[in-house]
Amino acid sequence: MLETQLHLISAVLIALAAIVPIYLTIKLKDNLKKLTAILSIFILIHAVYQVVGFFGLTLLADGVFEPLSVAVLIFFGIIYSGIAKQRNMSIKNMVVVWSPGTLLLLMNSITIMLLLGALGIFIWLASQSKNIRSFQFQMSIFIIIWILGDMVIFYGNGIAVFSALQSDVGSGIHVVSMVFFSVML
Repeated sequence: MLETQLHLISAVLIALAAIVPIYLTIKLKDNLKKLTAILSIFILIHAVYQVVGFFGLTLLADGVFEPLSVAVLIFFGIIYSGIAKQRNMSIKNMVVVWSPGTLLLLMNSITIMLLLGALGIFIWLASQSKNIRSFQFQMSIFIIIWILGDMVIFYGNGIAVFSALQSDVGSGIHVVSMVFFSVML
């Protein structure tokens, strides 16, 4: 019961956080427009994840929409790093093909793996800027909070053991990450 309420609260916070990037996507031009469009797509996919989770379709939410939102976040980080460098670099496209069976088997850990990849990108970008108030640093904190929430959810599913934590704490941490993300924008 509490978990479904937290999904609803997260969905509302995400929808509120989406207002600013969507507005900026309409108003900006060139590279900034591309960046805010990708960020808006991430936010909207993550909102769909929360709504699907609210309706109890956890297989669809955790197996499709959450990893998809993280993949878009990684794509955002790659595009952001290319624009932030202001150099022409060729980025090699790497595609990993997952069969549906493999994806379902790895559903609980694929989000963590993708988040760690996104975290690596934003930590690298934050270390380049050397400013604690930078957008890259704030994104790194958001991703760390998100990873902590997913690790606690692993506890609730019996995958990892954190004896001092309760099962609904992961969803609560996830809501905290969404609040942080909303405030950050």
